[in-house]
Amino acid sequence: MAMQSFNPVFFFFLTTISLFFLIHFLSPAKAASEIVEGVCNDSDNYSFCIQALESDPKTPAAKNHMDLAVIALNLGISNSTATRSYIARLYKNQKKKKTDHRKKSTLEGCLWAYDGTVASFRSALMELNEDPLTANYDSKVAGDGAVHCSGLMTSSGIKDSSMSNGNYFILRFSNIAFVITNHLDG
Repeated sequence: MAMQSFNPVFFFFLTTISLFFLIHFLSPAKAASEIVEGVCNDSDNYSFCIQALESDPKTPAAKNHMDLAVIALNLGISNSTATRSYIARLYKNQKKKKTDHRKKSTLEGCLWAYDGTVASFRSALMELNEDPLTANYDSKVAGDGAVHCSGLMTSSGIKDSSMSNGNYFILRFSNIAFVITNHLDG
């Protein structure tokens, strides 16, 4: 039986295919996308979850749920802080007008609620390494401020799309962070 001679074209083809599969299946971006996919499948709103997490440029480098938790909680902090700032501006303007007590009272209640929301997201971020169970709890209750603010808006008849959107986003970020921190070992 004659020995086969070395075929450089076949060797190059085999090496290229092997490298492609190694890079494709072992890449950090692939691992991150699988983690994101799993989390978002468990979240309340899949498409919002995917869009939110992929909006952060650090997401493709996430190696595990801990990395993703940091990203999600920072998104929650950023969005709750922005919503709180918006409410604070409305409240300041309302105080100057001194006309609608209901609106002033609602804004005051929403400010108070968002103080708790921002604090819960920040607390969850600080607790990730030492106490994941408490971080999980704080991630969940971070949404309570948005629920409270929405209730105040409904009961007082105040309609403000920016506040409503802020409340909606905070509920989604709270849920995403809760889902992710459920995967952490505690």
